[in-house]
Amino acid sequence: MGNKVLIIALSTFFILSSLVILIKGKSYRISDLSVQNFNSLQAQYIANSGLQITLNKLRFNKNLRGEFNDIALFKGKYSVKITGNDTIVITVKSQFMDKTSYASVTTIWDNITLPPINSGISISSSNLDLKLNGNISISGNDKNPDGTPGTAPAVKGITVETVQDSIRVMSEIPNSVKPNITGAGSTPSIGVSPNPQNLNELLSQYIQSADIILQSGTYSSGTVLGTPENPKITYIVGNANFSGNATGAGILIVYGDMSCSGNFQFQGLVIVYGNTAISASASGTSAIYGSMLVIGPSVNVTATGSATINYSSKTIQNISQKLKTSKFLVSNWVDW
Repeated sequence: MGNKVLIIALSTFFILSSLVILIKGKSYRISDLSVQNFNSLQAQYIANSGLQITLNKLRFNKNLRGEFNDIALFKGKYSVKITGNDTIVITVKSQFMDKTSYASVTTIWDNITLPPINSGISISSSNLDLKLNGNISISGNDKNPDGTPGTAPAVKGITVETVQDSIRVMSEIPNSVKPNITGAGSTPSIGVSPNPQNLNELLSQYIQSADIILQSGTYSSGTVLGTPENPKITYIVGNANFSGNATGAGILIVYGDMSCSGNFQFQGLVIVYGNTAISASASGTSAIYGSMLVIGPSVNVTATGSATINYSSKTIQNISQKLKTSKFLVSNWVDW
């Protein structure tokens, strides 16, 4: 009887031991599978997070292109490749432990929206003081920056908001200067053109999309605020003085007073605005090809010397095609 009990006990022990070993083996396999799944999910999470980080960087740096490798994130790493111009493809490769994942997206930039361009210079103010002297030239006749005639119809040389303002401006321009205000209609070419209703919205778009942000100061020879091949949106907070051989192309926004002298050259749209009295002056041989807007409750505009403000459809078309907002359409987001 005792031997039978012993045999049964030993048999039970061996069976239970085998079951424990089998259960432990399966636990090890289940645990290993869970770890592998977690690693794969984490790698995928890093890839998508890296893609989102890159999109945010691209929003503030529209020229961001190239390959950037081994960026640490969430105890893993990722590499990113950015290619294209108007349509940009971003591809991210991530690694976490022994797992690799990928994510890719295609983005399309929104083009900048420009206001209607109706003159060489448009002035909007309830209190306007205009002083024009010397051999200055303000023209709405289409002209290219190289001096050759453009092909677009002429616009007014100067526009203001009301008929009363146009009459007053006409009377204040010296007779010696009137022949230099040319454009559509008779000379001097002065007309009425209210500001677009969405001007504040456009200003907000430009400021949010600015490629260059500067503070109040003097910007002289060596200053380059964009080129015709690569125009920029420049926003200056405060008074700006351009002198020497400073150049630029794109949209220049000055929140304050602006003066340009020497041989300052700009191709595109210049906007000078403020909530108080502001002034805009041009002297020397400075030249703006495109158009200029001056906006404020009280505006003082002065032009002397041989300064030029000339409507140019070529420069306006150029910035309309090349300048982008900080917004883009995201499509084809995939991960694998």
